[in-house]
Amino acid sequence: MKFNQKYKIQKRISYLTYDETFALSFNQPKFSPTPIWDSNGITIADRSVIGKNPMAIFVNTNNTIYIANQENNTIVVWQEESVNPTMIISGNFTESHSLFVTSNGDIYIDDGDYNGHVLKYMVETSTFVTVMNVNSSCEGLFVDINDTLYCSMSEHHQVVKRSLNDYEINSNHVAAGTGSLGSNSNQLHWPLGIFVDVNLDLCVADCENHRVQLFQSGVSNGITVAGEESLNPTITLNCPTKIILDTDKYLFIVDRNYHRIVGSSLDGFRCLVGCFGKGLQSNQLYDPFSFSFDQSGNMFVTDYTNHRIQKFLLMKDSFALSFNQPKFCQTATWNSNGSTFANQSIVGEDPVAIFVNTNNTIYVANRENNTIVIWHEENLNPTMIIHGNFTQPRSLFVTSNGDIYIDDGDYNRLVQKWSAATGTFVTVMNVNSSCDGLFIDINDTLYCSMSFNDQVVKRSLHDSEMNSNRVAAGTGIRGSALDQFADPAGIFVDVNLDLYVADCLNNRVQLFQSGESNGITVAGYKSQTPTIELYYPTGIILDAEKYLFIVDRNNHRIVGSSLDGFQCLVGCYEGGSQSNQLNIPVSLSFDHSGNIFVTDRVNNRIQKFQYLEELCRKIKKKNNSIRLGWK
Repeated sequence: MKFNQKYKIQKRISYLTYDETFALSFNQPKFSPTPIWDSNGITIADRSVIGKNPMAIFVNTNNTIYIANQENNTIVVWQEESVNPTMIISGNFTESHSLFVTSNGDIYIDDGDYNGHVLKYMVETSTFVTVMNVNSSCEGLFVDINDTLYCSMSEHHQVVKRSLNDYEINSNHVAAGTGSLGSNSNQLHWPLGIFVDVNLDLCVADCENHRVQLFQSGVSNGITVAGEESLNPTITLNCPTKIILDTDKYLFIVDRNYHRIVGSSLDGFRCLVGCFGKGLQSNQLYDPFSFSFDQSGNMFVTDYTNHRIQKFLLMKDSFALSFNQPKFCQTATWNSNGSTFANQSIVGEDPVAIFVNTNNTIYVANRENNTIVIWHEENLNPTMIIHGNFTQPRSLFVTSNGDIYIDDGDYNRLVQKWSAATGTFVTVMNVNSSCDGLFIDINDTLYCSMSFNDQVVKRSLHDSEMNSNRVAAGTGIRGSALDQFADPAGIFVDVNLDLYVADCLNNRVQLFQSGESNGITVAGYKSQTPTIELYYPTGIILDAEKYLFIVDRNNHRIVGSSLDGFQCLVGCYEGGSQSNQLNIPVSLSFDHSGNIFVTDRVNNRIQKFQYLEELCRKIKKKNNSIRLGWK
């Protein structure tokens, strides 16, 4: 739920304080209207690192992760990019259920269950001090913008608070709840996670009442903002344990006994991750307790019964993480002489499909022996070869979890998926021709450009009906009108769900904005600002700033756009077999550093062209009339 304006108490001073300090403590991302996370989580820490039954997690704005290890009573700290902890803090606390980290690095940790207090680890002195006395464990801890410390005492059905600026250690005040369990608006029943916004309004995960209560500043009666009895009920909860508000005050909840994370939007609540029942699979959770966002909006969850921390990638970023969209300088240049990364002995005759992921793992479809050849960029030889029953595939796409989607339409009229989890193939789409381009967008929609049918079709991978294809672009009748294609090939779908299509025989690239049936010519001599002529374009990629890169197949080159329009990047010396030439290139992919990998079809090789970043020079930005920054 997004709190309505009538629930807000505007405090200008609070907002200034928030901007300067509180916002720096932990992440409250700003999401799109319908954010989506990868349903498959990544285990970033198991019991060997964070102990049995992890509960407390905190991710600060520097993406430093803090976990309370209940098994050995330590605080485990590491940077998100690190594989192993960078620091382990030992203390005299016991089985901590919650922690909170302030912007200066001080750590507040629960020690109420056994010792009846809250401790503060002072980063400046590396020592612990007692900052609050309590009568039970603090299932939730929070420090608001006024340096007031809150503790939700589940066993006493109450949230208490005290100012950290008050020298009197026993100066606790009631923040919410009467201390007697109940379901009235002023009562709580086993309160757990808490969140205090910049207006000093308190949200409480009221576990046994299966609701989230909002207590406005100074008001003892709460408002049910999530659960069956809320003002706008769109979800049923079963023991909510943790809550976070994002930048726009939308509410995210750990729904523990339903083993999921739910979130609100303009349309109400919906399940975000853990939507497939309890379990230990990558798309499941088992008694999750707490969670936190990193700066990019990725979600970290303490998966209590599975003794692990799961990371769920925000699909906008996950989508970017699936393959590389580098950010180049304005005068980006590549070495005109390519190096042969793989020849026919490895990738077979007529290679056309290539994909490089963000780990610089390279996937090539070998059409000669119908395999998928995989290797890391640093390796000379393939690290894996996958055999399948597909025939002469023309395209492939790899998702962030390692699943491979591959064309098998020319002979068998379908698209197959190789599951990284099971090592098996399944059919995921029925088609009427080969898919000369495959793509999966941020909503898990699979696109296929059917060159022989002059159309791009799509289907949601969440739809159980296999024959649920819908038209994404093209009438199915060959032509050059704005709603038609002539032999479409490579495709690209950006985070706005705008579709780019290499319209081969029309010698152009078409942009179909989301929901529009008529395309806009963004490259080719009929484009709005023509600076290049294409001859049978086949592959397309947008970089991080939405500049367009195109395989101009029958001109045997790769072209790219910039502030000054399109120019030839590599293969600018006519068709041939020399290191500075290409002969019928078909597709391209960038590695993490911006180097270009090209399937050089007639030469039966993969060419790598090095990005010459050292030649970049800064120039003053000028008005962009060519850049493809469509909204």
